[in-house]
Amino acid sequence: MVNLDSSIAFLIYITAVSSAAAGVTEACKSVIPFLATDYEARNDCWEDHNHAARLNHYKRFFNLLISVVAAGVIFGVMGLDPALILTGAEKVYVEDSWEVGTWLWGIVAVFGSPFFASLLKIVEGFKQSVNNNLPPNRPRQKVTGPRE
Repeated sequence: MVNLDSSIAFLIYITAVSSAAAGVTEACKSVIPFLATDYEARNDCWEDHNHAARLNHYKRFFNLLISVVAAGVIFGVMGLDPALILTGAEKVYVEDSWEVGTWLWGIVAVFGSPFFASLLKIVEGFKQSVNNNLPPNRPRQKVTGPRE
């Protein structure tokens, strides 16, 4: 069953793997110059602009590909299934962590990382307000009573 604590654990795990994959991508950029270079047109003509744009798109594609593969490898090495973490299962380790589902979680982690990071902040804030038993924020307006 999905609860607040399992949701937070899931979001932390996904965000951590995504950050680690981004670190691997940055390390690859420092080794492979093609991945860190911004391409600009040499002359102001359509051919040069198209060539520069094509090289920039290739660069973005390979950066994302490296990040997805790194996230998939991290999920595979850890052997934890994020879906089992989310549902709060007692056993979150999987027998065969190198199956297709692991790589799909790598794609979800890389492309959904901004969303998951924002959602994590919201859920943690909600948990704090629930734990503190604070009433929900309501608009307040100062009023005065009738003067006699």
